[in-house]
Amino acid sequence: MPLWLVFDKLKDEYGPVVYLNMMGQDIVVLNTKASATELLERRSSIYSDRPRGIVAEYLGSHLTLPFARYGKLWQVMRRASHAVLNTRVSNQYQSVQTDEAVLLTHSLLCDTSSSIRAKLNRSATTIISVVYGKQSELQAPDALQTLSNIAHRFTNAMYPGAYAVEILPILDYLPAPLATWKRDAKRDFKKISYILRRYFDDAVKNDTQRSSLCVNLSEDQSELTSVEKSWIAGTISIAALETTSNTLSFFIYAMTLHPNVQQQAQNELDRVVGRSRNPTFSDMPHLPYVRAIVKEVLRWQPAIPLAVPHVSLKDDWYENYFIPKGTSCIANVWSMNRDKDVYGPDADQFRPERFLELSDKGFMLRGEYEADDGHYTYGFGRRVCVGKHVADNALFINICTTLWALWVEPDNFYKPVENRVPLKDLLNPSPDFQCRFIPRFPGAEVVLQSLHDYIAPGTN
Repeated sequence: MPLWLVFDKLKDEYGPVVYLNMMGQDIVVLNTKASATELLERRSSIYSDRPRGIVAEYLGSHLTLPFARYGKLWQVMRRASHAVLNTRVSNQYQSVQTDEAVLLTHSLLCDTSSSIRAKLNRSATTIISVVYGKQSELQAPDALQTLSNIAHRFTNAMYPGAYAVEILPILDYLPAPLATWKRDAKRDFKKISYILRRYFDDAVKNDTQRSSLCVNLSEDQSELTSVEKSWIAGTISIAALETTSNTLSFFIYAMTLHPNVQQQAQNELDRVVGRSRNPTFSDMPHLPYVRAIVKEVLRWQPAIPLAVPHVSLKDDWYENYFIPKGTSCIANVWSMNRDKDVYGPDADQFRPERFLELSDKGFMLRGEYEADDGHYTYGFGRRVCVGKHVADNALFINICTTLWALWVEPDNFYKPVENRVPLKDLLNPSPDFQCRFIPRFPGAEVVLQSLHDYIAPGTN
C-alpha cells in the first residue's frame, strides 16, 4: 500500500498529526490543512529545510530546488526561478503553450500506433518549449526519456530506506570502490551535469526568438554560475515532465468515467469559443467549468501525494506536541485533498462542481476559488512549487483544446486500483486504461490538421 494511504489510515486512528520514528528518524505527518498551514507556512522560517539525503547529495540535490537544503544558494536559486516563472512572466509563455496544446490534441487523434501514455508524453514538449525554446532537440523521444530517467533517479534516491547509508551514515566513509551506490551517484552527477549544461548552452545559443526560460535565466544578474542556472532549467523541466503528463492521464481517465462532465465542459466551449477556432488564454475568464476541471483533477489525483519533507531547524511545539530539531514534517497532500470536512462527503469522487456556483448567467467559480488553488498539490510555505503558474496554464490550455476538438470515450478500459503499489519513488502512478478519441464535430479534424500544419510544417 502506498505510504500516503498508510498515513491516511493512521490519521483515522491517531488524529490529524501523527508522530513516527522510522529507522531512527523523527517524522511528523501532517494530514490536515490547519496543521500544515501553521507549521509550514506561518512558521516557515524554521520549517523550510530538507532532510539530508546522502545519495541525493552525491547526485547533485544541492543544485535542485525541490531537494536542496535551506541556505543561501537555495535562496538565490529560488529568487532566480521566481523571476522567470512568476505570474507576469508566465504570460509570455502562453503562445508556445497554445501551439503545443494543438500538437498534443492532434497526436491524440491522429497517432494510432502509440499508447495513450506515449501520446501524453507529447505534453512534456510544452514545458520543454517554454524552458529550452520551441525548436529544442529535447522534444525528441530519446531526450525526453533521458530527462524522465533523471527524475526517477532522484525520486528513487529520496525514497525512505532506499539505501542502507541513509540508515547507517557511517557507511558514507567507505571509499567509492567499496560503495557501489557512491560510485554510481558520483558518475551520474557528472553525466547529468554535462547533459543539463549542454541543453542550457544550446538553448541560449539557438533560441532566435529570445523568449525561452533559459534565455531569461542567462540574462539574470544574480551571482549564480552557468552550471547552477543549467540545473535550475533542468530541474524545472524534469519536475514538469512527470507531473504534467501524469495529471493529464488522470484528466482523460476522468472524462471516460464522467461523460456528463465532458459534455458540460464542451457546451461551455461551444458557447464561448465556437467551432471555427481553437481555444486561447483570452477565453480563460469565460470558461469557469473548464477551470474547475483543472482544479478538480489536481485535487483528486495529485501527482505527488506526499510532499517532499520539510525539516525543522530548531526545537518547536505544536498543540502540546514537542517537535525536536531535525524532525521531518511530511504534508500528506492526498489526505488533505480528500478531507471530507473541506470538500464534503463525496471528497473521494471527481466532481468539478464543488468549485462552482450557479448564477443567472450559468456556472461561475465560487468567490474563494478565484484566487485560491482549491487543493494542496503545489505544496506549502517557502517550498511551494515555483512553477505553479506555468503548470496551471499548461493544464488549462491542454484540457481546453482536447475537450474543444475531441470526444473521449472508454475502450476496453480497466479501472485503476486505489491501493496499487507504486514504483519506489514519490509519484502517483498513472492509471491503466484504454480509450478512443473521436472528432467532436464535423470539421474538427480539418481545423486541427490545418493548425498543426501551420505550427509544425512538414511533420506528421
